[in-house]
Amino acid sequence: MKKGIILTIILAVIAFAAVGMWGDISTARGALKGFPWYMIPAIAFFGFMNDMIKFGRWHIYLKKLGFSITLKQSLVIFISGLSMSATPGKIGLLIKSQMLKKVSNRSFISSTPVIAAELYMDMIALSIISILAVGFFAKGVWIAALLCILPLCALNQRFSDFTIGLLERIPAIRERSHELKKAVDDMFRLFGFKTLITAFTITMIAWTSEGVALTLILKGLGFDMGVIKSTVIFGFSTLIGVISMLPGGLVVTDAGLMGLLIHESIPNTAAAVATIMARIFTLWLAVATGSMVLLANRKYIYSSIRED
Repeated sequence: MKKGIILTIILAVIAFAAVGMWGDISTARGALKGFPWYMIPAIAFFGFMNDMIKFGRWHIYLKKLGFSITLKQSLVIFISGLSMSATPGKIGLLIKSQMLKKVSNRSFISSTPVIAAELYMDMIALSIISILAVGFFAKGVWIAALLCILPLCALNQRFSDFTIGLLERIPAIRERSHELKKAVDDMFRLFGFKTLITAFTITMIAWTSEGVALTLILKGLGFDMGVIKSTVIFGFSTLIGVISMLPGGLVVTDAGLMGLLIHESIPNTAAAVATIMARIFTLWLAVATGSMVLLANRKYIYSSIRED
């Protein structure tokens, strides 16, 4: 975990440095001149609401799988998990499974389908949002379309069963393959029609919230961009960051977001400033808030929870 944190810090520095150099951040003062700082609370609100809206999805998933915990416990665990949003492949989100294990007295692996379903639902939503972004590309349309559509393929349970079949051939995993199979089956229970539609709706609203944050940032910098276009741009750059498997999509998402903003005729410096601000008030605000909540609730990891 420590190596993952170090890697995240290094990539964050590289990402901000690369965006800064590409956008000539030394001239940022001019781009920020006249920025209405009273808009910062609204930008932070919509940036963070992406995650808070998803809390509804998280709690629905827990109830679907029979986890009997209080709303307060559910919220604390969910927000604490945000501290791990920038870990490689989001593997750090499994801290939520450890916390649920302490609260519910159920096995660690029994809650992993919830986290897998969360991540996969994000992929589905981002893929659908990103399909709209294909029109931004004069070349490489089919590559872009493939990146958008490929994550949807795993909705077919045969794909997951095939993957489990391959894992069963690995000696170290073979003994627990039945647990993995049950976890996959539980995940697909979360993809029942009613739950799927509800979760998908919540997810789309959540990602639109980030689009609102980007729209406000650009407006503050003197550029008008509609919420739909902002959501598509942010969504597609996030998707390629997710596919890269880098912590928080660092470097890849940053470069993608800035490149798409420049493609929309936003000057380099303003695009760089908008990219940095967007990442601060989405990813890094979530990580900071989650870290504070996690530190304040260490008992959820190290000791059993007593009901208030």
